Amino acid sequence: MKATFTGKLEVRAPIERAFPLFSPPGEVHWVPGWNPEFVEPPVSSWEEGQVFRTQEERGEAIWVVARLDRDAHEVEYYRVEPGRYVARIVVVCRAPAADRTLVATGYSFVGLSAVGDGDIGAMSQEAYDAKMARWTEWIERHLAQ
Repeated sequence: MKATFTGKLEVRAPIERAFPLFSPPGEVHWVPGWNPEFVEPPVSSWEEGQVFRTQEERGEAIWVVARLDRDAHEVEYYRVEPGRYVARIVVVCRAPAADRTLVATGYSFVGLSAVGDGDIGAMSQEAYDAKMARWTEWIERHLAQ
């Protein structure tokens, strides 16, 4: 099974501050429980080809930074949850004003098993929209600190 969900949010910060929030070390500051384990390179960084792991609700996820364009403020990740699915995540940031950043996100899932297909089948655009609302709230809370 395959599914794609897209969303948008606004970050009230300059793009130079907002874009790094979507990096593995940047998300530590605003995503509750986010604790990436850096595999290669084994230090907290953000670079194309980087591999890291996270613990998800149903086990380990393996992430790869597939593409990172700092000048264009775009990043693409692949997240593999073994036995469940592969997700392609794209984040694109644009600056309509000096103090605002518009963020477009996309998650595309491909099932690896009947369990993964079931998980994907239970997902919805409405749930993804709620996720974007949570992200906005968490980022605003972080930026207010």
